[in-house]
Amino acid sequence: TGRQRQMRLEQLIIAVLVGTAAARLVTKPPSRDVQHGPSPLAALLLARERLRATLAKIQVPHWHGVGGPSGSTRPLMRNPHEVENFIADATSGARSWVPAVQRKGFTVWRRKLPNSPHVYVRGHGVFEAPPSSVIALFESSDADFIRKYNPMYDSGWDLERYDATTKAAYGKVRAAFPGVRPRDTVSLISRRSVRGGGVAFFQDAMVHPAAPPLRGIVRAKILRGMFLIQAVPGSATRANFTFCQQVDAGGVIPAWVMNRLITGEAISFLQRLERTARCG
Repeated sequence: TGRQRQMRLEQLIIAVLVGTAAARLVTKPPSRDVQHGPSPLAALLLARERLRATLAKIQVPHWHGVGGPSGSTRPLMRNPHEVENFIADATSGARSWVPAVQRKGFTVWRRKLPNSPHVYVRGHGVFEAPPSSVIALFESSDADFIRKYNPMYDSGWDLERYDATTKAAYGKVRAAFPGVRPRDTVSLISRRSVRGGGVAFFQDAMVHPAAPPLRGIVRAKILRGMFLIQAVPGSATRANFTFCQQVDAGGVIPAWVMNRLITGEAISFLQRLERTARCG
């Protein structure tokens, strides 16, 4: 139905929204056994899967340390002053943050940025889980665990690690339904300690030679993003959670349609995150 297609599309968008914050696993396409006397179509499909498997092996590097391949367009690292400014803006009560959705203690705002068709979204809520459990959501490499709050997650891996808290990462999400292509992202992921307590994960779109655009997959871009986890004063079992992201989902779907889907789905994303942090 039209509603089911919309829900699947919303899941795809929120999967892109989450992007590669937790993308660490390296997966390989499943192989297919062909029965005796395969048809020409079956043989063609088998050849395609073998080619995909070969390409997948080529696309998964195993670099270690600060060094790595040349040719990437790594965004400049935010210095401590820029980190504080980013967080201050993301958590401010500025009138440019327009309330969009409220549900069961969670709130989502939207903001229109100059010269950009892509909405900037912010979400906030208090999680009934300690900060360490919330941080673990974005550091886990367990695909099944990731899918509890990001059901469209397919696979992902680290492309290059620059230091102990900064890496280039690839992530892929499945197609929401027939006719919509899967999305992937390449992002710079960095973890930063926050003055006054807390941890922030930053995301910025980048280009990396180990992950060129692939035929049949739409390259989405996390133009800017942050997940902020802070303790609730006076409580060791609750956490303040704030996220803000601006995403170019790519493809032919108009930006205004994506903006509505992203804003509407963000509240469900918050609820899934809280439930996963609380229940595991």
